[in-house]
Amino acid sequence: MPSKLPAPHLKIHNFLPADAHAALFQWTLANEARFTASGVGAEGKVDHAVRRSQTLSDLGPSHTVVEDAVRNGYREWVQALRSSMFEVGDVELQLAAHNDGAHFQRHVDTQVHAPSGTSIRALSAVYYFFREPKAFFGGALRLFPFGAGQHEQTCEAVEPEQNTLVVFPAWAMHEVATVRCPSQQFADSRFAVNCWLHMQR
Repeated sequence: MPSKLPAPHLKIHNFLPADAHAALFQWTLANEARFTASGVGAEGKVDHAVRRSQTLSDLGPSHTVVEDAVRNGYREWVQALRSSMFEVGDVELQLAAHNDGAHFQRHVDTQVHAPSGTSIRALSAVYYFFREPKAFFGGALRLFPFGAGQHEQTCEAVEPEQNTLVVFPAWAMHEVATVRCPSQQFADSRFAVNCWLHMQR
């Protein structure tokens, strides 16, 4: 029987220094034109019924800052989640902008994909940032119990918080609840950096 407890997760508040957080936000706004419709699966097929958002796999100068912070913290996170320790190979980073109507149906992150070839995502993390005052609502990360099916209702809703990283096992079923952004302006979006730590092979 699958557990009825939602998958474990961690919240790391003030994940980036204030200057790094501000730099990432400004770089994201400056690169609005480069964002494209989000894909799903290894082939990156666009299917708005499953996932509606915009993404960019380029963090500019912030890439090294975010990757270093993730690599430096992951061992402590794995221990806190009581998961099996692993050595990190690739760190996959993706900027995501969720505007009005954006969502992502329930899924797991363990697809085989990596910049350097074949590997497996072992740990997922989502870093939230947005303009103040917050101009959107919704967009919670919903975490389901391990082994949950598509019709499982038990979940924990983790609301996006400014400059906060949420970490959870990549095999945990999760979804992004629908975002509402009345202005529909890009700058008012629910922004995130999706992070995937790949197990070294």
